[in-house]
Amino acid sequence: MHTSKKRRLPDLTRAAEGLRSRISTQTRSGLGRELDEVAKRRQSLGEIGGRIVSIRRLWRELVLSTAQQLAPTDLSLAQVAALYLLADGRARNVAEIAAELGRSHSATSRLVAGLVTRKLLRVISADDRRRRVHLLAVAGEAMLTAIDRGRAEQFVGVVRRLPAAERGLVAAAVAALATRAPVTPPRSPG
Repeated sequence: MHTSKKRRLPDLTRAAEGLRSRISTQTRSGLGRELDEVAKRRQSLGEIGGRIVSIRRLWRELVLSTAQQLAPTDLSLAQVAALYLLADGRARNVAEIAAELGRSHSATSRLVAGLVTRKLLRVISADDRRRRVHLLAVAGEAMLTAIDRGRAEQFVGVVRRLPAAERGLVAAAVAALATRAPVTPPRSPG
């Protein structure tokens, strides 16, 4: 039986409190600090989701800036997503790209054809069209690099407005996220 995380959290908190009360005072001095850190981390993880939802202004600024940056390129968000998908270096056919982007085969076929025409993707030909695979072209990599630089500059501009202590926290968080970034793109549930 699956119990949701929200329903398990109070149970885990009560269990931690029960353990804490049973541990002797001597042992608690060292272990208590560790338990407190776990409790703080759990609480802060719960707060992160709420805060991410509440940073709509920042999200708006990032999305609008991205749209402005992409406007001269005439690339859609779906096209950019396809470029990022293929940036991992693994060749994919249209069906695989469609599945990973959560789009129809026909829409993805048109999207990929447009990227090939613009020389952002390259095709590894096969006799059968269904076996043709696509890779990121040099121009596609350059496009992603430009997009990444734009996002980094914008993010640094936002972080620059923070007090020095908070900038340090953001830098540490970004470093932690960068070392644990998923290797493959997230897939939609179901």
